[in-house]
Amino acid sequence: MNSLFYPKLAVSNLKKNAKTYIPYILSCIGSVVMYYIIYALSADSGLDKTSGGEQLKVVLSFGSYVIAIFSVIFLFYTHSFIMKRRKKEFGLLNILGMEKRHISRIMFFECLYAAIIGIGGGLLGGFLFSKLMYLALLKILHLTVQLNFNLSIPAVIATSILFGVIFTLSYVNALRQIHWSKPVDLLKGGQT
Repeated sequence: MNSLFYPKLAVSNLKKNAKTYIPYILSCIGSVVMYYIIYALSADSGLDKTSGGEQLKVVLSFGSYVIAIFSVIFLFYTHSFIMKRRKKEFGLLNILGMEKRHISRIMFFECLYAAIIGIGGGLLGGFLFSKLMYLALLKILHLTVQLNFNLSIPAVIATSILFGVIFTLSYVNALRQIHWSKPVDLLKGGQT
């Protein structure tokens, strides 16, 4: 088969299932934005110069762990919901002659596209809103600190790794569901 067949089919599937994928991707973007902002604030060196800055950084660091845990649970659950709704489609493709390894390639590209859009859009949104949140935090605490508008590289790396792992786990779970099911079970998968 043509090497571009699977990526094109994945794009077609994403467009066809836009009603389920758009909310999923938006929730991915929102989770990435929240995690990036909290992590970037906890790693900001400007808070070191303020009184109570160390305690605030500890609280923000704890908040980034909480958001990471909820992101794993929430995104894993929503991806499982999407796969449950699409089992009938995968079962039909399997009955019509497409092997499960071909279905897994299509799912790989779908997950890859969702990850690129989710992580990329979330990092862009996080970068734009992180300074706004920083200013709001300073306003709440009645602090004056010099603001420098820079990209937090540690936050970008931590966010990319965390959400890359989440998307990988979601993909592996979807593979497990597809490969261990019979085509007839996949056809009835949306009803269970």
